[in-house]
Amino acid sequence: MKRVLFLLFVFVLPCLQGCLGTSEEVSGQTIRLATTTSMRDSGLLAELLPVFTAETGIEVDVIAVGSGAAMNLAKTNDVDVLITHSPENEIQFIEEGYAINRTIFAWNRFVMIGPDPLSGNLTEAMSSLVRENKCFISRGDSSGTHIKEQDVWRNVAESSNLSFINNELGYHPDWEGYKSIGQGMGAAITIANELECWTLSDKGTALFRSDNIELTIQEFESPELVNPYSVLLLDNNKLLETTLFRDFLFNNTDLIDNYTVSNQTLFESGSPLYSE
Repeated sequence: MKRVLFLLFVFVLPCLQGCLGTSEEVSGQTIRLATTTSMRDSGLLAELLPVFTAETGIEVDVIAVGSGAAMNLAKTNDVDVLITHSPENEIQFIEEGYAINRTIFAWNRFVMIGPDPLSGNLTEAMSSLVRENKCFISRGDSSGTHIKEQDVWRNVAESSNLSFINNELGYHPDWEGYKSIGQGMGAAITIANELECWTLSDKGTALFRSDNIELTIQEFESPELVNPYSVLLLDNNKLLETTLFRDFLFNNTDLIDNYTVSNQTLFESGSPLYSE
């Protein structure tokens, strides 16, 4: 019964807070946010967090890691709230009882970044990297981007005769041009630029870094490359503060939609039509 009442509180609170306002109870508090490195490296968080603190008085300590590492931090109660972009893992995370709410608040697409344009559709383009013995930088960090990359390679495996392996680096081609770095999105782009390799990136970070690299950003019209970002609430003693944070992200669509680099929009607010 207590659990039912608690969950009712979580879902009813957003409807009430417009009337209640931000109390002195939350002003001056600090929440610990584990977020994807792509959300940080895109520059969007640097735009959003000062506004949130100014409106609520709540400070946000940011730990930028891959989605998988962020969820592990939540499991050990080392953070109060999550921003991730790994839909299947997020749903499983909730089913296992580690989070109580998931809200998609923004999205963009995954893109390929590399030294020269690739031909064909996504599967053909990825196959050509192996066949032409180019090189590919994998984050290799169990992040949402790394998980998406492995999904893409699985699709390549189904339509090609290339050799694939599944080991501690994940699912990938058995190919010397495959380089796993175990680092974040910004580092992957930097290394790809230095070695003239390809990498998979969220569009936001790719555009944010585009003025400092010599690589081409290439988009593919594939539903599998839709990249939704979610905020996950946890059952902890900072639920009031983190609910305010969730609602801030969901309701401030103008801040997300108007965030641009070189006159290009990096994210769209809300949820895509086909996010999962």
